[in-house]
Amino acid sequence: MSVLLALATLFFDIEYTFVFFPMFALFLFLYHYNATGIFSKVLLAFLVTAMLSEMIFLYDFDKYINIVSALHITSQLCFLWLLKPILKVDIKEFSTHNLIELIIGTLGISYVVGYLLYLIFPLIPDLTLFVPSVISFLIITILCVRYPFFNIHPDNILLWGIGGGMIAEMTCAFIYQYISDLRVFIVMAHMFGAFLKIIFVIYLIRARNMKTFDKDHL
Repeated sequence: MSVLLALATLFFDIEYTFVFFPMFALFLFLYHYNATGIFSKVLLAFLVTAMLSEMIFLYDFDKYINIVSALHITSQLCFLWLLKPILKVDIKEFSTHNLIELIIGTLGISYVVGYLLYLIFPLIPDLTLFVPSVISFLIITILCVRYPFFNIHPDNILLWGIGGGMIAEMTCAFIYQYISDLRVFIVMAHMFGAFLKIIFVIYLIRARNMKTFDKDHL
C-alpha cells in the first residue's frame, strides 16, 4: 500500500493520491488488531489525525495551516499516549559508554531540524499553532532518539527508525512546500511517512511483551 501511494504521487496529480491514505491507515489498524486482538481507539485516532494532517498539508498547507497544526498536535499526543506503557518500564541506570553517540546524535538532529526551521519560519503564514506543533514534533523525535540509549532492549532500536522517519518526512515535505517543487521530495515524504507508521505499529505489537528489564538489557 505504501508503494502504491508513492507511485501514485510520482505519476498522478496530488489529489489522486488521497484515496490511498485512508486505505493505508485502515490496513495498519487492522494489522495491529489482528496481531494483538485489541481494538485500540488511540491508535485509530493517531492514524486518522496523522492521515488528515498529511492530506490537508498536500492540498493547501498555507490556507489550512492551523487545521494541519492542530491535527498534527493531536496525533503526537496520541503517539505519546501509546508509548506510555513502554516509558513506564523501569530504567535502572544509563550506560555511559553510549554518551558520545548520544551527544553526536542529538547535535546532528538539532542542526538538521534547526536549519530547516530557520529557512521556513519566515515563510509560515501563521505561527499560532505551528509553533506548538513544532515543539510537539521535537519532543517526540528527541524521545525516539534518546530512549534506546537509556533502555537498550533490542526492540527499542525501532524507535530510531520512527524518529528518523519523522525527521525525514518533515524535511522532505517542507522542502517540497517552500524550497523546491521537485516531485521527488513529496514522493520521499510519503515513503518516509508510511515507513515510520509501519515501524511504529510493529513496535507497539512487540512492546506488549516488554516487562521490567534486568541489567542484561541496560
